[in-house]
Amino acid sequence: MTAAQFTNVTVNAQATVSYDGRCSSHTIMFEDGRHKTLGIILPCDNLVEHYHFSTNTSERIEITGGECEVKINGDDDFSYYRAGQSFVVEGNSGFNLRTEEIVQYVCHLEG
Repeated sequence: MTAAQFTNVTVNAQATVSYDGRCSSHTIMFEDGRHKTLGIILPCDNLVEHYHFSTNTSERIEITGGECEVKINGDDDFSYYRAGQSFVVEGNSGFNLRTEEIVQYVCHLEG
């Protein structure tokens, strides 16, 4: 599981916001050049059955709060993830995520 806090980082104050503000994240940059994003996803509703996210690089998404279901491009079914669990999405791919509660995450950009 990820540390509860990160030290000696630079934070991009401008958030990446999608789905009319229902999903947002901030990029943090480490002194050694690594990048991560910290984000929050609000529950899906009748108007949005799931969210779709695309990847440019391989990403390991670690759920730090809440629970959700994820279907990675190419998979037939959704899989369940909760706080303390993570999933990997290859670069140049994507995934669908659905949730009925607030989800917090750390995205480890690994590519």
